[in-house]
Amino acid sequence: MEATAPPERPKNLCQVADYLLSPQSGVKKRDGVFNESRVTYFRGKGAVNSLLKPEFRQTAVGKELGELTREQAAELLGSMIPHQFFLKVERPSDPDVPKNVLQLVQYQSFSEDAVFVWRYEGSQLRSHLMAGGLLLIVLAGVMFPLWPVPLRLGVWYLSVGVLILLGLFFAMAIVRLILFCITYVILKPGIWIFPNLFEDVGFVDSFIPLWGWHEPEVPKEKQAPAKKTGSGKAIAGEEAQEEIHTQVVTDETAEKISKRRPMVEDAVEEES
Repeated sequence: MEATAPPERPKNLCQVADYLLSPQSGVKKRDGVFNESRVTYFRGKGAVNSLLKPEFRQTAVGKELGELTREQAAELLGSMIPHQFFLKVERPSDPDVPKNVLQLVQYQSFSEDAVFVWRYEGSQLRSHLMAGGLLLIVLAGVMFPLWPVPLRLGVWYLSVGVLILLGLFFAMAIVRLILFCITYVILKPGIWIFPNLFEDVGFVDSFIPLWGWHEPEVPKEKQAPAKKTGSGKAIAGEEAQEEIHTQVVTDETAEKISKRRPMVEDAVEEES
């Protein structure tokens, strides 16, 4: 069953669809295959939850609709199906068919547990502008021989400057590596020039400080495996060894302790 051409879509419903497609809505979008083409689908429960968020009430259409209940949000989404903003689909029951292959449901209605595939792509103005800009850049590059001489000369100076900067960067990286190898042998643990050069920091912070000592990575200490005592309790590391040792000594000396002669301390304890 193939979808027919959608009727004219109301403006307020287009605004709701634009909100659902935006990252602000928080609707989880998944990729699937529908009619042998790659599509994006979502679950009805996520769409209802997004319409109940305060972010939706701050939009123009959200202010017009006011605060919605869960039933009203579901009804609003159901009214978008006849305009083919999205269509109700289902995953195949055949285990041999991949789960991301979607099939159209004959009876189109909205429910939170159902899955819906997007047919509305939103405004294409941005895509058209980006495509036009890319085309202009390509044409400008092809027509470079026809550029005015001052403009071509400026581009040449600019390209040479960029190449010089790249050459200086690679030269600095090689020099700092050679210096580190020398200082690692002579003066451990070694010295780095611009130690933050390849760290995830800002451009200025990459050159601060000027030099620094090499900081080797500290190996993580491995925890001793837990051992079980005779009582079945797991004790880790040294505690397990102490308890096992104490238990062995007690078993070996139990008979001697019971037969030993009474000491003065024992008599004092009995009198008290």
